[in-house]
Amino acid sequence: MQNIDRNAYLAYSEKFTENEMLLRDEFSEWLPECIIDCHAHCNLPEHVLSIDDRSYHHMLSTFPSFSLVESRHWHGLFYPGKRLRTLRFPKTFRGIDHRRANLYLLEESLEGDRVALYGLPDDVPYTIDTLSHPRVSALKMYYSYLNPPATEVYQYFPPPVLEVAERLSIPIILHPPRVITKCIDQLLRLLQDFPALRVSVAHMGLTKCLVPGLREAYEQLARFESVVLDTSMVPSAEVILLGLQVFGLERVMFGSDEPLSLIRAATYEHPEFGQRLMTEYPYHWVNPSEQSSYRHLVPAGITHCHWQCMAAIKAALTQLADGMQVTAKQNLFHNNAKNFFGF
Repeated sequence: MQNIDRNAYLAYSEKFTENEMLLRDEFSEWLPECIIDCHAHCNLPEHVLSIDDRSYHHMLSTFPSFSLVESRHWHGLFYPGKRLRTLRFPKTFRGIDHRRANLYLLEESLEGDRVALYGLPDDVPYTIDTLSHPRVSALKMYYSYLNPPATEVYQYFPPPVLEVAERLSIPIILHPPRVITKCIDQLLRLLQDFPALRVSVAHMGLTKCLVPGLREAYEQLARFESVVLDTSMVPSAEVILLGLQVFGLERVMFGSDEPLSLIRAATYEHPEFGQRLMTEYPYHWVNPSEQSSYRHLVPAGITHCHWQCMAAIKAALTQLADGMQVTAKQNLFHNNAKNFFGF
């Protein structure tokens, strides 16, 4: 952890460029007055016990901690004048003391916010017991909590836990083990095994751009009315528009993936590794050799991922029929998460 200078990263993020200030003004006018963010990470530095090599070299470790106080500070920077409510859960990589981080959120979150329990696949009794906490509004479990990372949904979402979540009507936030087109069979099996389980598929199914078979995968999932999508860290208007077209205006909702939304990075297609992020700034997880080869793909004046994702949502909504745009915006930024997670 000694090479992760999160304070320097935060200072770099907080130096808004002229373009970012213009975007802030633009979206201050365009966004609804009340916003719900259904996908955000939050825990304290003392909850970070270790960071393994895999996580260290992943963007997930940019901000190993991000407190409630810091979150509210950034809300003021990104959403001036808006009322924001948030569904939060701890950082997801192994090495976090998730029990203490869960407790921190359950005890310290504002009354209007919500908490998604971070469930532990290697401690099913703890997970099931804590699901009954009155402040738990959702369940998050993560494939790379396990070492090696899980490749099957039921490895990190044990069926006994899912049975309880289904019975208590607690939605799960599902980060697929791979892009949705590569694991659609697993998701369909999950939905068939637990027909009453409510599922929010994170990151629009884990793709930052249109990929072959995405429409077909969406169409298969959309047949299950208990499934919704969140937009966290998706900078593609085409993906968001496709989700709206297939799932409808009441089943896609805004997620920021805070604090990863503070990163300035561009998506590109690596010939060997597929979808990747490239930056100008030397975050610890950026491979210097890769940066040397692909830095030219980063547009001049690259903005926070937050603005890229906001611009994608706005561009997608403006492609809807005129009579649908206002309703779609209100649903995506507020109503859908309010109804699904019980805000």
